[in-house]
Amino acid sequence: MNQGKLDKLKNAADWIEDQHKRRQNFCSVPECYAVETLEDAYTVQEFLIKEWEQKLGPVVGYKLALTSKPIQELVGLDHPCIGRLYRSQIYHGNQTVQLSNFGHLGIEFELAVRIGADMPKSLKLWTSESVKDFVKAVSTSFELIDDRNANYSNLEVNSLVSDNSWFGGAVLGKENESWKHLEFDKAVVKKTVNNQIETSTTGAALGDPFNSVAWIANFLNKRGRQLKANELIMTGSTFATMFPNNGDTISYEVTGIGAVALKVSE
Repeated sequence: MNQGKLDKLKNAADWIEDQHKRRQNFCSVPECYAVETLEDAYTVQEFLIKEWEQKLGPVVGYKLALTSKPIQELVGLDHPCIGRLYRSQIYHGNQTVQLSNFGHLGIEFELAVRIGADMPKSLKLWTSESVKDFVKAVSTSFELIDDRNANYSNLEVNSLVSDNSWFGGAVLGKENESWKHLEFDKAVVKKTVNNQIETSTTGAALGDPFNSVAWIANFLNKRGRQLKANELIMTGSTFATMFPNNGDTISYEVTGIGAVALKVSE
């Protein structure tokens, strides 16, 4: 990539940072910044790391976004995408989440995976089974996304990925190291919103949450990188994104793993 192109992508990152500072609604990155491909968008993400680590702390893992077929079709992809997790945006235990801290808060219901040892660069593709040897613990979790009132009718994927795939935080339940006996393609999950209960399975996120870990490991390997010990992976939602209201109480339980809860305030 030539220097002129890199300069434009760096300017795109600066533009996104300014949009966040001024709490603007999400919109596509202007064409003048030349974010023309998904690889361009990931380059913008890399530039944002340097800016956001100063205020949010270091990158401590990855999220997998766009794991469902309907949202992939909406943006014209046939695969998911990644975003980075920052240390100050990771919360442990039950929480109260304030709507005012977000442009437009969305809640996703996920299994978080803690990597236990560095995963070597592999000539073979990682699979949902092969990654398990490198996983230390899993936990029931919420991902907090901030779509900043995006217009989904004209959602442009390169802009979404440039904007760190909308990661706004994660709320983690207690980490569980006794998980290997569970069948994660069909483990039952339950969400409760103001006493209204809905069930699904962990397989609703890319067939198996460990498929998400494998996807990220392969993504990084292609770029000469690897998943490392203690990194956290948010594996994708088992339910449709929920956009909560003030006063909502929400809990999420993964059978055999545990539960986590949050309350929403202004």
